[in-house]
Amino acid sequence: MNPKRKVAQIDRLAGAIGYIATDFERFAGLFLDALLEVPLNHQGTNLVGYAVGGVVDTVSDDGRIVAEYSDAGGYFERPMAKADGDLRKALNRKPSARDIFLLSGQRKRPQVAQEFESAVRTWPEMEGKTLHLWGAEEIATQLIEKLIFSDTVVRRLAPYLPELQRIRDEEAVSRLVPAPDRSRIIRVDVDADISRRLSESPVVTISGIAGLGKSAAAAAYATDHEDQYDLAIWLDAGEVRRPEELQALPLVRGGETRNVTALLRTGACLLVIDDAEPGLSTARLGELCGPRSRIILTQRSAQPGSYELPMFVRGEAQSLLDQDGAMCPADVFDIIWSTVGGHPLTLGLISAAVRQGATWDEIVRDCRAVGELEHHGQRLADRLLGRLRPALERELSVFAWAEQATCGQDFLEHVVQPLGIRKLRSHGLTAADRSGIIRLHDVVYAALSGGGGWCPPGRRVELDAALEDYLRAAASEPGLRLWTIGRVLLPKLKKLIAAGARSAAFRYALLTVSDHTELPPELVGDPLPDANALAGRPPAPLALMAIIEAIEQLFLYDKLESDEIAKARLRERLSAFDTLTGLPGLTDRQTAEVQHHKGKALKRLGDSAAAAELFEQVLSGPSPMHETRLQLIDIYRVNPAKVARAIELVDEILARAPGEDNVTYSVLLGVIERLPWGSGNWRAGLIRRHADAIERTIVEAANVGVLQAIRAFAALGRYLSTEEPVMFGRIFEQLSEPALEGLQTDSDRFAWAEVYFEAARLPGADASGFHAKALALHESLVRPQLFHLQRRAELLIEMGRPAEGESLLQERNDLETSEWLQRLMARARRAQGDAAGALVWINRALDRLRADHFRSEFLELRYDIRTDLGDARATEDLVEARVASQKDVEAARLDMRLNDLGLGRQVGSRRSP
Repeated sequence: MNPKRKVAQIDRLAGAIGYIATDFERFAGLFLDALLEVPLNHQGTNLVGYAVGGVVDTVSDDGRIVAEYSDAGGYFERPMAKADGDLRKALNRKPSARDIFLLSGQRKRPQVAQEFESAVRTWPEMEGKTLHLWGAEEIATQLIEKLIFSDTVVRRLAPYLPELQRIRDEEAVSRLVPAPDRSRIIRVDVDADISRRLSESPVVTISGIAGLGKSAAAAAYATDHEDQYDLAIWLDAGEVRRPEELQALPLVRGGETRNVTALLRTGACLLVIDDAEPGLSTARLGELCGPRSRIILTQRSAQPGSYELPMFVRGEAQSLLDQDGAMCPADVFDIIWSTVGGHPLTLGLISAAVRQGATWDEIVRDCRAVGELEHHGQRLADRLLGRLRPALERELSVFAWAEQATCGQDFLEHVVQPLGIRKLRSHGLTAADRSGIIRLHDVVYAALSGGGGWCPPGRRVELDAALEDYLRAAASEPGLRLWTIGRVLLPKLKKLIAAGARSAAFRYALLTVSDHTELPPELVGDPLPDANALAGRPPAPLALMAIIEAIEQLFLYDKLESDEIAKARLRERLSAFDTLTGLPGLTDRQTAEVQHHKGKALKRLGDSAAAAELFEQVLSGPSPMHETRLQLIDIYRVNPAKVARAIELVDEILARAPGEDNVTYSVLLGVIERLPWGSGNWRAGLIRRHADAIERTIVEAANVGVLQAIRAFAALGRYLSTEEPVMFGRIFEQLSEPALEGLQTDSDRFAWAEVYFEAARLPGADASGFHAKALALHESLVRPQLFHLQRRAELLIEMGRPAEGESLLQERNDLETSEWLQRLMARARRAQGDAAGALVWINRALDRLRADHFRSEFLELRYDIRTDLGDARATEDLVEARVASQKDVEAARLDMRLNDLGLGRQVGSRRSP
């Protein structure tokens, strides 16, 4: 989520919380019910909502959780007397409680609150207890990050906090269930059939021909049964072709992204996949569902066991044609019924044509000319759509211009006004779709796109200009309007740019919503001439960001070819940043963005010193960015002279919760990934100091489907598994282990392989089982990178299969130049009984080694090899290994080995100044 948008939402919500006033206690109780998901007894208010004196407001059934709420002003003013009193009351009345929540509708004052928390931690009665002191911003953060994904929670809290509903509605552009048509025919039998089938199976398929009302039936079921599910999710045709693709599918609520599979497994979700692929396996989809989740598929072709949606019966068809007082004569109805039967879409088109002025006699002639539906339904749709042209040409021209059946509702309103959308719906031309999207029925769009000049050249020029204006306005807003219309009209944007449209708005929208793997570079253009064309005048809206995004996307695209090619081309484009920096009239944020991205480019090119200088300028300027801090940490963590600055930057980020001060999960996880690397003991102190934040961030992010969390844990886990095994175990136990087929990319499969590999090192772990899981993931990699192969070789050696590991190493072209591969070769030769050969390899590795913080591992291995060879002076390496060690647990283990040999004093003297 865009950090600025997230902070703005939290601020809006915090302000609204402050106005709840006397209902705050009722609101807070419902909030904790939803957040904690444990049985709670709310004693602080009676049935009519009045406060009950002398009792703790909320107590969990097991007595371990207590909470006090206050809407009093000045709650966070020194000396925080109200909070002090609430806390003492909770401690006196429930001394066995372990978690104490103090919730206020006021905004927290951080310094005052920190003083209070520091003071109460010294109270003897607080030993072993945790205080959660939350003000309006902390409550708002929990709502945005954790609870806005539950439609049920939003409905329950909206009476007290309407702003929560507004934020959800503003940003819920992603996969919301469409609202059923108010004029729909209620089909009780269909609802009953779907309900029965879902009680017997987690997945139900609704099948039938186009226009039969499959989507409408699914949308109606979701609406009528909304109280049975926390969340309903709607996916369109083509979004999921295999069950495994759900693992990588994001869901946006309130601007925050979550993973659909994680929500299905952990919550009570209803997932509707509209117009699903025929080969989509219902059995494998059912395996993704937790006990409270269900899935509905709609498909045109009937599958074994699917529910074939019936057409309207005569009474339902008659009711549809008789709407709005346009009673269909019995003889005409008989002709319509014998021609089209109970096909809902065609009946809807007939009804719309009559309301528009067609006579029943004309309808009869149309029906007689068409013939049976199975063969001639398209002709009928053409004829009836043609009758609507005078009333709907302006509205339908937008879809003809877009060359697709869907359009963003907000943009459509921009060009045809809300009245135009109402006209489309009232004439029965639209199909069910997610909120914010207007979609024509397939039969209607087929008729529209079959010719007839629905969008003449002048109208196309008009709509091109309207789209450009709309994109400019949407890009300046914190919401998701730009993302929504960009994704919906992505094919149109590509066609416009390919046809020569060089609008910055078009290019920026295309770059923003496209993945670099799917972006044709010829559409991106050349950033250098584009930047030069801006010289000497303030940039037009979006022009600067379009160039920055182009440089970023082209580098990522070029990396698919090779790193060296990507660097060479980036070096050629570097001057574009200087051109942009010299433009007049830049805002502070624009200047910071240019400096930040130039710094990233220099870093990618290997000029870390120049990059660091630019990053420091951004942080000292008027618009500092946490993404810039992350880049500096990456540079400073390997520079002994800059370790103190790296620690300072890490502390600045890890001291904040996700969403606080624009800190995103992405930034937090990026810091965590970088913690294990670098020399010195400083990393151990950082990890221990921020252990709670690290653990919470990884677990929360991983369990809601943020796959970067597993990659961060994999990197950190290589350190934790030996130095902090208890912390590693705590995190690992809280993660939901994935199915192999659910991991979509090599990076995700490798990350889990690393987690299993390191889990095997834990005391008492099922090492062989974890090794087997790690190897299976390695073998599933499609395009393994060099480091992947290195770690696979090490895994094989650990598994007692050193010959296979050596075979992988021998295939590497860099074996002669990599100390890491040479060390592994030494391990492989030693494991196969060739200590002399192992000594040759470890000597070569030590000669090449430059990273001092790994020297102890290399020296300890050489000690073991020399011992195998009977070298009387082998202990020299063990002594040197202990002197070089920069890890606490490793050092303690080496001390034990030295003490067993009677060499402890010798090491102590070597470490003396």
